[in-house]
Amino acid sequence: MQKSLSPYHNNCVNTASRIKTLLFPYTFILSAAIVIKIIYTKEDIYFFINHLHFPAGDVFFPYATEMGSTTTAIVLPLLLLFVSYRSSLLLASGYILTALVAFPLKWLFEAPRPKLYFLHSTLPIYYVPKIEVLSNHFSFPSGHTVCAFTAAVVLTYIAPRKSYGWLYLVLALLVAYSRMYMSQHFFEDVTAGSFVAVSVSIAWISWFDHLPFLQKEGWQGSLSNKF
Repeated sequence: MQKSLSPYHNNCVNTASRIKTLLFPYTFILSAAIVIKIIYTKEDIYFFINHLHFPAGDVFFPYATEMGSTTTAIVLPLLLLFVSYRSSLLLASGYILTALVAFPLKWLFEAPRPKLYFLHSTLPIYYVPKIEVLSNHFSFPSGHTVCAFTAAVVLTYIAPRKSYGWLYLVLALLVAYSRMYMSQHFFEDVTAGSFVAVSVSIAWISWFDHLPFLQKEGWQGSLSNKF
């Protein structure tokens, strides 16, 4: 049994090594997030972030959050077709798999979003102007955060320069923070979303990218080679 698991274990180690510029700082950030959650309540964290609004942020974060949107999840794999078919398939399949994990969790936990959670609260809450703030029971985990961190892991994995992992991590963190900034999610939602994305993406890549059919020369081609 141990012998049969060994190749996959080695693939996981290799994947983790290839994305270490993202994985190491992410592990530190995740650990810090867990400590923060242990020390402070959901309400404490929410209102701390809610009091950090500023005019430039009200303009910037609604745009930043789109990096974790469904539109981005469609456009990025299409753009990667000009890099390689393999890269495009890795990202597209990664998006699909992490979504298949995250969305059932939303239905399972039925966690209220901040606007619904604080519906009867008398404490002042700031909402970003002209932004539709969702009010339902699909808060946990954050889908935008899952999307953003899935992209960050896959893009770091396929990037020729692994130092880009820092950039992809920062962009994913901006998406996660934007979800809290705009009162669409709680701290717990984005933390869990990032963990689902990173852990599932690593597990998926470690298996899928080593399947024999993806090693064929045709998958290394791209649309750019057609022109």
